Amino acid sequence: MSKRINPLKRSRYFLEYFFSFCAYHFVRALPLRLVFILADIAGFFLYLFPPAKRLITANLKVAFPEKDIREIRRIARRNAASTVLFVLEFFWFAGRHERLVKILEMDPEIQRIVTRCDESGRGIIWVTPHLGNWELARIAQTTLQRIKMAVVVRAMNNPYLDRLINGGRTVTGTRVIEARGAVKGMIQALKDGMIVATLIDQNTRARDGGVFIDFFGLPASTSRAPAMFGKKFNAFLAVGGAVRTASGYKTFVKPLPKDIMEYDSDEAILRGLMALTEDYIRQYPEQYLWMYERWRYIPEDIGEDKKALFPYYAVQVTPRFYSDRAPKDPSK
Repeated sequence: MSKRINPLKRSRYFLEYFFSFCAYHFVRALPLRLVFILADIAGFFLYLFPPAKRLITANLKVAFPEKDIREIRRIARRNAASTVLFVLEFFWFAGRHERLVKILEMDPEIQRIVTRCDESGRGIIWVTPHLGNWELARIAQTTLQRIKMAVVVRAMNNPYLDRLINGGRTVTGTRVIEARGAVKGMIQALKDGMIVATLIDQNTRARDGGVFIDFFGLPASTSRAPAMFGKKFNAFLAVGGAVRTASGYKTFVKPLPKDIMEYDSDEAILRGLMALTEDYIRQYPEQYLWMYERWRYIPEDIGEDKKALFPYYAVQVTPRFYSDRAPKDPSK
C-alpha cells in the first residue's frame, strides 16, 4: 500500500472487504431473477433509512420541481432498489460477459462510431452518467464488441475493496486510470487507440479542474477533462451507457450535436454533454444515482433566490475550493 493505515482503520477496511467478498460470491451463485428480488428487498430497507431517503428525495425535488410529492416518493423508492441493484449486477456479471448476450440490446451506432473513428485515426471519449449500469456498458463493449477501453475512476478509501472492484474491471481487459493524476493516463490511452470512458457527473473542485455547469437548472461542479482532452486531441465526444429495460438491458450512445471543434469553449462543450445527460435521466429517472451529493457546492456569485433552491447538504464554496493552499475555515 502506498500509505500507512492505522490498525483500527485497517481492521475496519478488512471487515468491509470480507463481507463484500462473501456478498460477491453469494450473489454470483444466484439466478439473475433472484438478484433483482434481493435488490428490491434491500432497496426497501435502504429507502427506510432516514439519511438515504432524505438525500434521494431532496435531489429528486431539485431535478423535478414539477412533480408532486407522491410521484417523488414513488421514484425514490424505486431508485433505492436501483442503487442496490447496480452493485449486485456488477458482482453477478463480472468476468461472465457471455450472460449478457441474450438479455442485452446493443446500440448499433456504437460500432459504427468506433469504425469511423478507427478509419480516420480519431480518438473517442465516452462520457458516462451515473445512470442504469455504466459498468455493464463497459463490459458489453470490451467483451462483446471487442472494443479497447480505458476508464477513469476514483480510488476507494478502502484499498482492499478498491482491488476487488478494479479486479472485476480489468478481467475484461479494461485499463483502469485513477482519477487523481489521470492526465498522463488519458493521454496514453488515446495514443494507444483506446476509448476513454469517464463519468461526467462527479463533483470536481476548481483546484482539480472543475467548472460550474448547470445540471437540471442548478450549477454543479463538473470536470473539464472531457472537453479539454476532446479539444486537445480532436476526439469524438459522446454520452453513452446502459440502462435496464423490461426485457433486460440496452446500451445507448448520443454524440454531441456539433463537432467538438465547432464549440468556442470548454464550458460550451460541457453544457452540450450535460444536456444530453439530462435527456437520458429524464427518460429513466428511477435509474439515476440520486444518492449522491451532486449539488454539494454553491458558487460564490449566485443570487439569493437561486441559492435557496439548493438541497440541504449544499455548502458555499470557500477559497480552498479554488486552491489547496488556501487556509482552512477555522469554524469547520
